[in-house]
Amino acid sequence: MNKSLNRVVLWVGAGVVLGVIATTGYQALSSHLSLRNNPSPGRLVELNGRKVHVLCAGEGAPTVILEAGLPASSLTWMSVFSEIAELTRVCTYDRPGYGWSQPTDSSRTAETIAQELRMLLQSSDIEPPYILTGHSFGGLVMQLYATRFPNDFTGMVLVDSSHPDQAHRTLGLREIDTISFAMKTLGPIGIVRMLFPVPAGNPESREISVREQERELLMTNRTLRTATREMSGLRESLRQVAESTVDLGSKPLVVLSQGQMRAQSWMAMQEDLSRLSTNSEWQVVDGAGHFIQHDQPDAIVEAIRHVLERLETTADNSPP
Repeated sequence: MNKSLNRVVLWVGAGVVLGVIATTGYQALSSHLSLRNNPSPGRLVELNGRKVHVLCAGEGAPTVILEAGLPASSLTWMSVFSEIAELTRVCTYDRPGYGWSQPTDSSRTAETIAQELRMLLQSSDIEPPYILTGHSFGGLVMQLYATRFPNDFTGMVLVDSSHPDQAHRTLGLREIDTISFAMKTLGPIGIVRMLFPVPAGNPESREISVREQERELLMTNRTLRTATREMSGLRESLRQVAESTVDLGSKPLVVLSQGQMRAQSWMAMQEDLSRLSTNSEWQVVDGAGHFIQHDQPDAIVEAIRHVLERLETTADNSPP
């Protein structure tokens, strides 16, 4: 009996090991093929010895800079990118380790990312002024960018943005810790690829080819590693913004908040963000989840249009 049981345990153990080896190999191969089979739509710019993907379209000033959330690439903005390009020039990019950008060993906190973004814009000859637009974690980066480089921008749009106090006012970081652990342990063996429902939001907002491309690039090993590093550094990122004085003065600001989850703590933080400027508007987007750019893309385009109109009005009313 014991010998039979030992054989069963041995065979099961061997099967598990072989399964892990097979899925790990498949994950590595899939990561390689995803990057090889999906050419970048933009250009690759040198940044600290690594290539970073930048995509721009349209003409005019100010330039809209789109910063994705966590974990997301420039593809998250494709539901609104062309429409914004009809209004003015628009640029988005992949943070190092996402999309077509090579990974980096530097810390993945809001401070580092904001500094990298400044260097990238300069290296790419994308001149200010900017309308800083950030989704979720990207909104946190844009808040810090505005503090560090106040002369670079003329307006801001925050899309269901993170708030520097959310670690103290919600339980959201516990969920992020769980996701980070799952991605770190299960990602390399291909389990995340099978289980995680990405990309998020309304699938009809982007073409099927874009959604498939977004999923493939999100599931590469280097993107999973980068995402876990950003999640691990999230508390530090929140502290960095909390210790900075974010004050937009009278620069136009539009805060867009999801309408599906109206938890009191989250809505209170979104209202707080609208107070960063004396010239702001806060809109709860009915029917939209966290990825407003996917669920209600028109709301993003209209927010950009609103900021541009306010800037034009200010310019017309300024003394000669």
